[in-house]
Amino acid sequence: MKHKPQSLTSRPLFGSLALPAAIAVILSIAPVSLTADEDQTAEPSASQPAKPALKRSTMTAADVFGKVKDKLDSLDGFSCDIRQTALMTGHRLHAKGRYYHASGNRLRLEYRLFPIRSSRASDREYLSIDSEGEDTTELKPTGSLTQVSDGSVLWSYWINAGQKQLTRRNIREIMEAADAQPNYSSAASLSDLGVGGMQTLMAQLQVGMEFGAVMEQESQRGKLLLLTGRWNEKTKTEIFKLPPDATGPMPEYIPDYVRVYITAATMTPARIQYVKRHPNPELKQVRPLTTLDFVNFKAESSLPASVFEFERPDDEEITEVDLTSSVLEAIKKAASPDSESEDGDEADAGAGGGSKPPEDSAGQ
Repeated sequence: MKHKPQSLTSRPLFGSLALPAAIAVILSIAPVSLTADEDQTAEPSASQPAKPALKRSTMTAADVFGKVKDKLDSLDGFSCDIRQTALMTGHRLHAKGRYYHASGNRLRLEYRLFPIRSSRASDREYLSIDSEGEDTTELKPTGSLTQVSDGSVLWSYWINAGQKQLTRRNIREIMEAADAQPNYSSAASLSDLGVGGMQTLMAQLQVGMEFGAVMEQESQRGKLLLLTGRWNEKTKTEIFKLPPDATGPMPEYIPDYVRVYITAATMTPARIQYVKRHPNPELKQVRPLTTLDFVNFKAESSLPASVFEFERPDDEEITEVDLTSSVLEAIKKAASPDSESEDGDEADAGAGGGSKPPEDSAGQ
């Protein structure tokens, strides 16, 4: 995995654990940010409202993931608005867009990245589960990503800080090559490309993390199911390349825990939030690194084919780059039992946190 600062990427965030076009997280996040959760023993105040009441659900994490999968699989298509916020080194990155998904590996994601600014105390309000998000009407986007798949070809058109890039990947050719490898699969290739969308995201969270008891939380969105998880040993050793049974702190840019919020009435994802614990384990404080909200979720019985048709930008200066061959080479290398990962940014970064999630990890 590569985490490049201040850029948009078509790779999912933290491996296959988020949607395409997730904002990369900058290294060296401050130990305690403006949005750090307070110790739950502290008295609430006007600036630090009381945390929402939680009660334990009768459902297990496996129950919740199973019902979410059944719900998403039952839909011919769906759409939702996406808001994403990343906090780092006293700065805030924000992006928003619209996501469409349909059967047959079809998707459309339109994302806008807004100017980086300093963190503010009001950011805590924007990260509330009931917040409608920051008003960006008067803000001019500094970057964008349009990603479209018709089931055969995945197109990605980036605009970032004045630079433009147009790429394509032949999905069918990649899937056939993946299935031909004994140690790989088309499902893995779709996951790496991000084409699997929300279903793949939820499946990878379930496989890659260990979840505790499911909690229930009332909000303006209705009743939410809250799952809190941490990386399991397989993820830490195979994805992050950490030593087995490592107990040291994770690198600053890798979250320690994830919070998954599910709308109970519809069993659809409402929020995924990656959080970081305080480096001092005696201080039960955590802070959000990246928050991904799914709002205005809508089941779509019949999305028009035009939604999944890519319109090439009318710009003669843009050169189309076909990345299919490079993906095929990467699959061959990944499938080789003797190959070593080149994504070693995390491999030398230390050990993963194996402690129990903080008691105050219910969040906003």
